[in-house]
Amino acid sequence: MPKSQFLQSSFASGELSPLIKGRTDLDQYYKGGQTAENVVIVPQGGIKRRPGTVFVDEPINIFSRKTNVPTMPNGGTAANINDGNDETYGITNASLPADAVIAHYDFGGITSFDFIDLKNISIESTLSNQINGTVSVEVSADNSTWIYFNSILFINSKVAQSKRFVYTGTLQVRYVRIRTDVTGSANQVKIGEFNLKSFTQTQSNVKTFDFSVSDDEHYLGVLTDKNMKMYRSPHAGSSETVYVADVITPYSSADISEVRDAQTENVMLMFHKDYEPQRIIFNAEDTFNSFTSGPIPFSNVPQYDYNDADSPAPESAVQVITFANSFVAGDRYQIDIEGVLSKNISFAGNSAGAQSESTAFNLQKNLQEMPIFGDTGITVTGSGYVYTITISNESAQPLKLFSGFQTSGSSGNHGITFSRTAVGVSRKEDVWSGPYVNAQSESKPGRGFPLMGAFNEGRLWLGGTKSKRQSLFASKSGDLFNFFSEEGADDDGIFVTINSRNLTEIIDVNPDRGLQVFCSGAEFIVKGNTPSTVTIESETQLGSFNLESKSLDGSTLFINGNGNTLRQYLYNFNEDAYTSNDISVLSSHLIDKPKDMAALDGTSAQDAAWVFIVNQDGTAAVLNTVRSQDINGFTKWKPHYVSAAENTQIESCSVVGKDLYVVSNILSSVDSTIFQSIEKWDFDALFDTQTIKTPNNSDQAATVNIGNAFRSSEIGVIVNGIVLPNRTATNQGNITFSTEERSTFTYPQKIIVGHNIPVAFKSMPLNTNAGTRGGQNVMKEKKITRMNLRVLDTSGVYIDGNPVAVRDFGESASSPLNTAVTPKTGIIEDRNGGNGWSTEVVPLITAPNATPFHLQAIEYEVESS
Repeated sequence: MPKSQFLQSSFASGELSPLIKGRTDLDQYYKGGQTAENVVIVPQGGIKRRPGTVFVDEPINIFSRKTNVPTMPNGGTAANINDGNDETYGITNASLPADAVIAHYDFGGITSFDFIDLKNISIESTLSNQINGTVSVEVSADNSTWIYFNSILFINSKVAQSKRFVYTGTLQVRYVRIRTDVTGSANQVKIGEFNLKSFTQTQSNVKTFDFSVSDDEHYLGVLTDKNMKMYRSPHAGSSETVYVADVITPYSSADISEVRDAQTENVMLMFHKDYEPQRIIFNAEDTFNSFTSGPIPFSNVPQYDYNDADSPAPESAVQVITFANSFVAGDRYQIDIEGVLSKNISFAGNSAGAQSESTAFNLQKNLQEMPIFGDTGITVTGSGYVYTITISNESAQPLKLFSGFQTSGSSGNHGITFSRTAVGVSRKEDVWSGPYVNAQSESKPGRGFPLMGAFNEGRLWLGGTKSKRQSLFASKSGDLFNFFSEEGADDDGIFVTINSRNLTEIIDVNPDRGLQVFCSGAEFIVKGNTPSTVTIESETQLGSFNLESKSLDGSTLFINGNGNTLRQYLYNFNEDAYTSNDISVLSSHLIDKPKDMAALDGTSAQDAAWVFIVNQDGTAAVLNTVRSQDINGFTKWKPHYVSAAENTQIESCSVVGKDLYVVSNILSSVDSTIFQSIEKWDFDALFDTQTIKTPNNSDQAATVNIGNAFRSSEIGVIVNGIVLPNRTATNQGNITFSTEERSTFTYPQKIIVGHNIPVAFKSMPLNTNAGTRGGQNVMKEKKITRMNLRVLDTSGVYIDGNPVAVRDFGESASSPLNTAVTPKTGIIEDRNGGNGWSTEVVPLITAPNATPFHLQAIEYEVESS
């Protein structure tokens, strides 16, 4: 039988689709595998065990509000500040006394709670000067001795703030109050909500966010029902992920998946089509009080005429223009309407008939062309020197008195005067808005809010709203929340709608190399940055899946509209346009309608770049990419799995600084409950949800509780570096150690537990050349007669289910399982692997337990039929 050899020294193609099994003509065929599970590609060569995850915390559950009604001793509607509606207010009297109590609770007995919330609280003043002051929270057990709890500080501001204070449970509380040091006859305190809240047993949906303030100051935001929990990631002086604060947000659990964010410097903005956009500010005063939240203070919201049943009823504005009788035919003049000048208008004469008709027509035409009016709606009637201007329908709006002046023509006193007989009501309205009651006392649903935002070239760009999904809005240059756009000046706001034959519902706006706009049917680039120069140019016509794009290594990555393709949006100089290359075509089976995506441009210990794609089933695809080396290889991230009734699903992921965080749902078969877990990707972790326990020296107990995350699960255990046999935790999350095991423990104990991460790799069906007579053997029966594996710092390897030893350059070593882990660098020699004669005989290489694994090369010797 002819024999041949094949050496696989590169694994850069990762796990390849079953559709590639017939493509032996591709170079990638020989650099990948049909299984590459729980490994990551090493750009320099080989594959290694993927990092495990270290348990950080549990996301908080949905909480309930105590419904007691407080009192407001200094005026205000007390029921409004604990009704669950942030938009109903209690407003105190003016002329507050010193240390005035704003609101006061008596719960009738010692009470328990988790949070104290102050929402939309502001200091109102009839004076124009800025306000300084403090609103403090105090608690008491007897309504006599009050203990300061926390406060909100107002410095030169009237802007509403919201703050969530976490209650630690160390104080006996029956009474809670808020008071202020603000005084003065013109000042009042206005508050939307003053609540006490407690956790329930109901878990919330979860989404994670990155909030980066400086190069060494990054925060993980974990968004749950009406709350975002903030953690500081590892930084200089700390290797831990540390809880910092809980921040009030308005988002209900069911809507969390659609929340988007934009961040710059110390400000994060959050968007959802059904919620007023929120602003979170980091003030860096300390840790707990570092974050405040509240609605974004937009001004000059763009106006739009929806022209439907919910539009305001228009009322015509009417003004009368009177020309001085010295005006003659040929004189020219301009009209000033609220600071906007018309073009030069010709006075055609004052004679009845043709001259007056022409004078009226010239006036009507030029007014209609002014940018503050619509395309229709202006009529002009009259004759001689007096004309009535009626502004109705789409042009109707409340207008101040016009003014006018002669610009050229005959000399003399050519005055123009105006009188106003009707102010007008516009059919236009704010392009985004929440529910409201109109002037006719009718409840209106509002138009919804912006879908997403991005900061670019000194402007805040908003990508679509609930009712205008194809429009882009940009703030005034340098004034991020001001959208004034009526004058068309270079620094004015921008309101532009994407028009294309393709579907143009905006999916994402990415401020990378130019402002990139991803729509449901095409991809665009925004050129120009002023109202007169802005254009939106179509680049590719593929369409995006409803997921944020990610910038990495000079390109932008987005999921195609089919939900199964990762594309690379990159400028191509040869085409002088952007292209959208399919970089997942060889591994498309690993991407399935993703629900989250994150990109990590290297870590503190690794120089590779990764993209994490969380699929709808809770698995993940991991792309290792180095664009300059043309490396784009995918592997499968398969979280802990026991059975169909008990498994882990990844829900969300975010890159924070140089760390990846995930939130996982661990479903228990015991009682069908879900344990939610915030975890950090860690190359030093050999487990998922890895947890470290350090029992007391005197507590050499047979039973140790390791937490709810492991109830009734089979887990891995390492004690003082010794890998012990797997064991199953009890329903209460306990594990036991045998007498023999305990006799070998030394102190201090370090018990590391977690869900095992089974590693698996299987090459593509072998195709070797057996010479002139044999030829290529991919479709022939064959068997592996000899196989060598080169590994680096590896132990616990199995080939087709059989443990194998690593020969440390000739020195034999037994399998390290159930002994102290001693990783070896060397060769696994003279294995035959496989299952005898077969056309697709390829061994399955695994490392099922908590041992290091790094495969560098595989050498096969093949005997063909």
